[in-house]
Amino acid sequence: MSIEYMNALKFQLSHGLDFEKKYINLTMNKMFKVELDMVRLEIRQIESYLAELEKHHNMSSDIFYDKFNADELGDTSEYIKWYAYKDTHNKLLERVKEI
Repeated sequence: MSIEYMNALKFQLSHGLDFEKKYINLTMNKMFKVELDMVRLEIRQIESYLAELEKHHNMSSDIFYDKFNADELGDTSEYIKWYAYKDTHNKLLERVKEI
């Protein structure tokens, strides 16, 4: 959701009529729920990929992530892919907190 849109909604909530405030609150709650559901779905999908990589390499994604960042592992295409999945996973978890 854009900042301009959020600011417009905040203004309307602070200056609008009670029925408008109720409608806006309900609409925003629905939008956040939809976004949260979508993010959680992405997280589940990525966790499936991470689990496969963890099993294959016998290493947790957290340990892998730390070792990769410390340049203790090579830069094979599979490691780069794993890193991308783990990094995206971390960002999505942060997004859940924001929502």
